[in-house]
Amino acid sequence: MTLSPEMQLRLDKIDALVEKGYLVKTKSDFPIPILISPEGKAVNTYLQSKYGADSLPGFSWIAFFFPFVFATKIRDWKYFWFLGIVVFALSIIESIFNIDLSIVANIGIPLFYGSIYPFQRWLFLKSNKEEIGTFVSVMLGILLSLVALIPSLIMYGIFSQ
Repeated sequence: MTLSPEMQLRLDKIDALVEKGYLVKTKSDFPIPILISPEGKAVNTYLQSKYGADSLPGFSWIAFFFPFVFATKIRDWKYFWFLGIVVFALSIIESIFNIDLSIVANIGIPLFYGSIYPFQRWLFLKSNKEEIGTFVSVMLGILLSLVALIPSLIMYGIFSQ
């Protein structure tokens, strides 16, 4: 499992937070990892670099540009459920109000995933699972993204007539 120096630095920051008493956890099937402070409060990690005096792992640009690849690489299948549900909901809103919300899907979802990816990667490393190779991750990630978007494409087809 190869990690870039930038990602290793992010993971080291998470390890340092855990050593200080922070917890990284997910709630059952909810796809978002939550950082809990030693005081028991949820920490807002989105686009933040610090929480008090503690340094947070920060934003992953590679996961922003290629979320489908890196979600597949670490077997984060919930990302594709999240993608499908959000884009389907946006397609319903677009159909009802006749507005274009494609920027939310094209920028918002990758922005969200780039913020949580360091925590997802850290949880994956702690699970001792083997990551999927890059080529297979690209192909499978594209396929899974297309499958996740089928309901919204059907919705667009129904309301565009």
